[in-house]
Amino acid sequence: MNRLIIVGSPRTDGRSAHLADLLFESCIDECPDDELALAPVSTLAIEPCQGCDACKALAACAASGGASDGETAEEACRRCVIDDDMAEVYELIDAADELVVVSPVYFAGAPAQLKALLDRLQPYFWTDARHGRKRPATLHVVGEGGDPHGFEPLVGVVRSSLSCAGFALERVLDWVGRIDEDGEITAEAVEHALAPLPGQRASSDGGAPVPDDAAKEAASGSVPASASGRNASSAAPSRPALRLSPEGGPVQGGGKAPANGGAH
Repeated sequence: MNRLIIVGSPRTDGRSAHLADLLFESCIDECPDDELALAPVSTLAIEPCQGCDACKALAACAASGGASDGETAEEACRRCVIDDDMAEVYELIDAADELVVVSPVYFAGAPAQLKALLDRLQPYFWTDARHGRKRPATLHVVGEGGDPHGFEPLVGVVRSSLSCAGFALERVLDWVGRIDEDGEITAEAVEHALAPLPGQRASSDGGAPVPDDAAKEAASGSVPASASGRNASSAAPSRPALRLSPEGGPVQGGGKAPANGGAH
């Protein structure tokens, strides 16, 4: 099992970083044989999407046999003309069987740095990733609390962008007001009910929405077999081990602890 934890806070030592470290350590303790990577946007240089549609042209070229030597059409489709750390994030996403996003709430939505990463998933839109069997994803929402507008915009943008990259957001865990400024957990997270998408019905147990019978046939297996957010489908294709940066690189993880040994 390959797991990737994306930390969406621009702060290197805030609530989200502390929670991500706890999740990282928990994964290592519970699943020591699994591959694990931690990608904090606070240490990544990721430019915003330019809306240039170059990835659309690359996808069309790849589909017509224009991939470079040693490169599959799918790999060619996922290229972006912006040369930055997102290239390594693409590799981590491609290798991940399960994705976890830890994010603070900024005016009900995502921080600009996380939004830039999510917008750069646009190349996947021109591939078949969004049509195949989805890998599970979980969102941990972090905040001091007190905003009456909630965090539905954050859930929406994470859900939409990850879907294009081949993930289904199955669980949203609400940590708002439950982690103090020192990163100490003061109360357990509350599972946030996901609103059903068109063609779905609400789950009877308050978990992830499930497709109705007609939608199941139309989806052709695009709904994950597990709604727990913990295990990738056994029918999913095997993936290579996560490709991690050398020590000191922008994407940390793997082994027994984060590469820099501290909070992110």
